[in-house]
Order: sequence, then C-alpha cells, then structure tokens
Amino acid sequence: MIETPQPLQDRPLVTFALFAYNQEKYIREAVEGALSQTYEPLEIILSDDCSSDRTFEIIQEMAAAYEGPHEVRVRQSEVNLGTLNHILEVSNVVASEVIVVAAGDDISLPNRTSVLSSVFTDLRLMAVSSDDYVVDPDGTPLEIDVDRIDKRTAWHTKYPTWIHGATAAYRTQFLQKLPKSEIKLLFEDMIISDIIKGTDGKALRLNDKLIKYRYHDKNLSSRHEKNAEEAEVSAIIRWQRAAEAKQYCISTLTDTIEPTRVTKILLGQLYSEMNFFLLLSSWPTLSLLDRFRLIKLSKERGQLRTALIRVFGSSMFYFFRFVITLFSTR
Repeated sequence: MIETPQPLQDRPLVTFALFAYNQEKYIREAVEGALSQTYEPLEIILSDDCSSDRTFEIIQEMAAAYEGPHEVRVRQSEVNLGTLNHILEVSNVVASEVIVVAAGDDISLPNRTSVLSSVFTDLRLMAVSSDDYVVDPDGTPLEIDVDRIDKRTAWHTKYPTWIHGATAAYRTQFLQKLPKSEIKLLFEDMIISDIIKGTDGKALRLNDKLIKYRYHDKNLSSRHEKNAEEAEVSAIIRWQRAAEAKQYCISTLTDTIEPTRVTKILLGQLYSEMNFFLLLSSWPTLSLLDRFRLIKLSKERGQLRTALIRVFGSSMFYFFRFVITLFSTR
C-alpha cells in the first residue's frame, strides 16, 4: 500500500540545528546539507561556537544568499562553550518538539530530517540516531572500520540508550531540562545516553544511512597518533574527559530528577566508572593504594588488561606494550 504524505499544514515544526566550530574547510558543504532538507515546516539554526577562523563568516554569507522554503536563523556564542553547552544553549531557543543536530564538518542527506522526525511517536523516546557513510576530508567514500555497523548493533543491544551523536535527533523538551555544565564538555552523546537511562527514557537506533561522516585528524573520536607515547597521551585525555562526563551525569541525575530504583542503580555504576577513569587518567602518579584500586575497578569492568600494563609505572608500561605489540604482529 502506498502511504499518502501527511498534509503540510498538519506536520509539526521541526528544528535542524547545525553546530560549528573552526570548520571553515568543511562548513560550506555542511550548510548545503542543512539547506537541502526536504522536510517542511522546518526551521534551520546555523550556530557557531565562537570560531577563530572564517566559519561564522561563511555561515552568514550562505544564509544571506538562501532563497528556499525554510526559515533560517544564524547565531554565534559569545564565548566558546564546548559541544554539550553549545547544544543546550541552542535547545533553549527552540520552539519545536524535535531538534535534529549536525556537526559543521559532516554532510546531512536531504531526507535526514524527514526520517528522524517521523519516529518520535512514543513520548518516552528522547533520542534517535542512525548509521552513516564515512568520507575522507575531500568527501571521497572510505571503507574503514567495516565492522563498525555490527559494533553499533551490539552496543545498542547491550545498552539500549546508546546514541551515535553525529547522527542524532532529540526531543527538545528533554534537552531543555538539562543544566549547563560548569566546564567545557566536548561531547554529548555518552552523557545524554546515561541520563536517558537514568530517567527511564528510550533511545532508538535506525539502520538508515543519513549523513556523510567526515573522517579527518580533527575528529574528537578519531585517532591519528604516530607512536605509543602520543597514543598514551591521547588516551589519558580521553579518560579525563570521560571522568568529567560521568561527574556531570551524576550531578544532573542527583539534582534534577526524582530518584527511582533505576536511577539509584545507575548512580552506583556512574560513580564506579568515574573513579575508574580518574585513576586511569592519572596512572603515572598513582600511589600504591590507588594502583590496587585501579586493578580492582578494572577487573570489575572486565578491563583488567588496560590497568595491569599501567599499574607498574611508565617503564613497565612501555615494556609490556612493546611485548604485546611484538607478539600480536606474529
């Protein structure tokens, strides 16, 4: 049976928000993707997080030249907020029930808003994310990490509120309830996933590929280290950020929602995860007692190998890493 399209006047307003920061090389294609959305009625918010390059200038030029059917609003943060606070600030000026988010270096396909907004029929559904095409800095399709889709399926099966932030859309009212972080948090999906779980909400994952995800050396989630030392420095930074994210989740769930059995169980898990990441991020200077704590927490999390090669100090870490690498390549 062929479905009759919903009359335009009966469709709810949806917001498509593009979040940019120092992405002048890619922002033009990202804005083109935003403006190409086929869903109506649609408001498009092009938001720059106080870039130091020409990103905001390009956004202004493209918005001024736009003559299409969508309402386009341009804004810029007064100071650099970081990803989470940037999203939360924009969500507070949105009137629609659903907000589709996009990064300033990715390209949204024209049907993206239509597909994502159509699934928000369950009031407990707070977020939905999809799959993607991976492209290089020039936009050429890449076949990297070919099992990533299978991994996402496994993650979402194990953690039903898991979100792929680059492809996500959110229920606006949910975002508006979240407090701004006191520090810059450079990612939002892991945080929002935990909070949805703690509030007994739902998240959905679609198999549709709705964006072209740009893989380059500035991606927060990409790893381009040249040697073991660089890789470890990057790992320590990621662990520090993860600990800060867990702290934000703990504060939010403690201060802003009515505690439930689900929330209390999750808070215990979040405290454990925060302490694990804090210990990992400072492993070179840990006391003997903290090294044993790290071993205990890593064993509970099934990540004993991650901790063992670090608890004995820097020299033993690089020795064990060398041995593991040597035997894994044979």
